[in-house]
Amino acid sequence: MFSIFYIFIDFVNTCSHLFGSKNLDLVFVSFSENDYFIQERLDTFHVRIQERCKLENLAVLQEFLTDKQKSLFQESSFGSYLDIQPFKAPLQTIHSLLMYRVGTRYEEEICFKINDKFLRFSVEEFAVITGLDGWGDKFTVDFNPKVTPRLVKKYFPKQGAVSNADLKHFLIDHKLKDDDDAVKLANIFFVASILLPNRARSVPTYLWYLGDDESSFSLYPWARVCFDETLKSLKNAFQGNLNTGYELCGFPVSLLIFALECLPGLAAVTATKVGDQMPKILNWKVKKCQPHLSTLLSNGFTRSVSS
Repeated sequence: MFSIFYIFIDFVNTCSHLFGSKNLDLVFVSFSENDYFIQERLDTFHVRIQERCKLENLAVLQEFLTDKQKSLFQESSFGSYLDIQPFKAPLQTIHSLLMYRVGTRYEEEICFKINDKFLRFSVEEFAVITGLDGWGDKFTVDFNPKVTPRLVKKYFPKQGAVSNADLKHFLIDHKLKDDDDAVKLANIFFVASILLPNRARSVPTYLWYLGDDESSFSLYPWARVCFDETLKSLKNAFQGNLNTGYELCGFPVSLLIFALECLPGLAAVTATKVGDQMPKILNWKVKKCQPHLSTLLSNGFTRSVSS
């Protein structure tokens, strides 16, 4: 017996380029029912949710970079993100979607059952939504921990460790004439505060070295590392004691955009579609005022899943 599982991917040209596949133009694909199982839905309304990803920090980069520097940044791994209208991720909206999660025996995906249809969020969906480059193997960045990174020595001479907040304040307060360094600092800030912020909320030492080496930075598997971190966090969201809440790591905004593309009811109450570009994250403006979780569950998920 087979069930129909909805797949968001119908952008065959982009995905064929990213993954070398010619079979991604299917909207509906059949999977063995035995590969999936329904989990008990958790009606957990009052949960404290935290996230490290701060997409609103894009406004800092948009203000910090000159027009010339923006052009250079747009040629880098994260260039398209300058075109996003910065917004604060609506955590309750992401939380409401996670309440519809079903189990899967496949490690590299997370699935949801909504209105008797199954939504799958996997590598392919993540790639089309984020447009991130780098799906190779993660490699180690070699550096001498006793040597202060060049960019830290030049711009933070009196500091040892540099926090995300330190770097943010520097970008707000300064304009750099050195275009190359400006783009390098912008890339480092993007990774440290938006794409892969860590619990210590400090800029990792390896990132200073990686960001100062344009060749290595462009070859680093940002997409793979970010997807793995995001998926792990989403799957672990309801683990442990929910009385203390939970934290979303990686880039959970990608799941939000996935939901907006797939769920017309959710999109109607939480966001406005402003384009039809690639990557898909460019196409949505999220409303500042978000509905209550009970409203999301009663209205946002009642309209049919897009196909």
